[in-house]
Amino acid sequence: MLFSGVLLWQQYRAEHVSLGERTGLSASLTASSIDDFVHSRLAGVALLAQARAPGDAGWTDDLERLLDAYPGLISAVVTDADGRITAYAPTRAVATPDDDLPSVADRDYFRNPERHLRPYVSNAFRGRALGDDPLVAVSAPIVGADGFGGIVEASIHVETFVNQRGEAFRSRGYEMLLLDRRNRVIHATEGVPHGFLDTVTDSRLTLSGDVPLHMAQTRFEHGILGDGNAFVSRSRMRSGWTLVLLAPDRRLMETIGRSTIALLALLILIILGVLAATWAQLRGLAKGTGRLLDALRNFAVGAPVDPETTRRMPMELRPVAAAVGDLSERLSQAYGELNAVLDEQRRLAGSLQKVVEERDQEIAERTADLRSAVEELERIASIDALTGALNVRGFRRAVNELVEQPEYDDTPMGALIVDVDYFKAYNDRYGHPAGDTVLKRVVGVMLSLLRGPGDVLARVGGEEFAVLLRDANEEVAIEVAQRLCATVRDTAIPHADGIDGVVTISVGVAIQPSPQFMDRLLSQADEALYRAKRNGRDRAGL
Repeated sequence: MLFSGVLLWQQYRAEHVSLGERTGLSASLTASSIDDFVHSRLAGVALLAQARAPGDAGWTDDLERLLDAYPGLISAVVTDADGRITAYAPTRAVATPDDDLPSVADRDYFRNPERHLRPYVSNAFRGRALGDDPLVAVSAPIVGADGFGGIVEASIHVETFVNQRGEAFRSRGYEMLLLDRRNRVIHATEGVPHGFLDTVTDSRLTLSGDVPLHMAQTRFEHGILGDGNAFVSRSRMRSGWTLVLLAPDRRLMETIGRSTIALLALLILIILGVLAATWAQLRGLAKGTGRLLDALRNFAVGAPVDPETTRRMPMELRPVAAAVGDLSERLSQAYGELNAVLDEQRRLAGSLQKVVEERDQEIAERTADLRSAVEELERIASIDALTGALNVRGFRRAVNELVEQPEYDDTPMGALIVDVDYFKAYNDRYGHPAGDTVLKRVVGVMLSLLRGPGDVLARVGGEEFAVLLRDANEEVAIEVAQRLCATVRDTAIPHADGIDGVVTISVGVAIQPSPQFMDRLLSQADEALYRAKRNGRDRAGL
């Protein structure tokens, strides 16, 4: 029963973790899929808006072709600069005469392109021309020589891009919620107690702050769906919307419940079988024991043991009954044979122990040699053969060690990206052997200026190097970078095409409070390097 309980607990934990991971992955993929759908329609609208000037004729045919080219668009309009509709498709979309067409100047899909002159994905709203269906819109400004001249707008029925996904999630026990930028409901599946355009205030279902696109944030929440518990995964979309996927733990508990019932039924069957087998064995043993006692009484009075009695005993007791007749005669012989066997076993055990110890020692020695060889190969594979600095593989290994070790979580990190100025021109003038020598000398200078074993230097390109400074703030990182620039310049390696006729370097500097986002840190340092180059090279830039 204890073993069954452990198995059930392990199964629950594994299913629990797997459910959370599946929920996060599904949220990210679904958010990306909806984004692709909406932004493909936005691209079509923007392309149409760029193809024509304000006031052109023939918009209706273009709008009809737009609706045919992009399934899911239910209507499209063109407006003038004041928001009055000048063209529309399909023709039944506006049920008023052309001289009395309505205005959309109050809609955010008009105001935003008018203000920013950029394509726009709207928040949720209800339609006015073809009914009060739940809609979102994509729009793009029409810009002419005189500036803003109106917009091209296409409406998308919410059901076209969420219903199929929502039904698929519902069939697997999930619930889906799609929110616009104002945290109003664009779509909610039946199990979510919210309707279209309801404002969601529960912070467990919304996102705030700067969240990476399509990077799902998943947490297990209690009481999120009534009295139930569920994994809640939220993903930010390019349109500013938020996709929320909820995975209730009901099915997980049902699975565990079925497993529990199956295990209990199995345990009951095992117990019943053991009891039945025990009862049968005890009855046979009781009869056999009675016959064995009769044989012992006969032995005590010197009477022979009846062979028929021995045959009727249980198989386990027959050797005992057969041995009763010659017990005294064989007892001494049995003791002697037993002692001989024990002596032989002790001898064999000692020999085997010696062989095992020798083999263990040999294996330990070979394992140590192999480990040393592997470590040496790993070290060689991580070192740049020309300069002696770490290569890209070694640099990545050093970065991973920083990220994976918890003691460095709160350690500020500095990154320098170093580039030798006009190095191609140096190679072209002096030749590649001389260029290799310059790289070795520059590496020697940088190694001499590192603060200690905690700093890392690696060659990450032909003439490009990366330096990681552990426990370094902005002031320390800038100081190290400036010392690198000054020392390389003072080394005075001749370079006819360089700055002041010597080899110089440019350094990009970046800082962050922990090593958890190393790729972003290195990218920031790389951008700082390009700024230093644009500002004249032979300098450090932040």
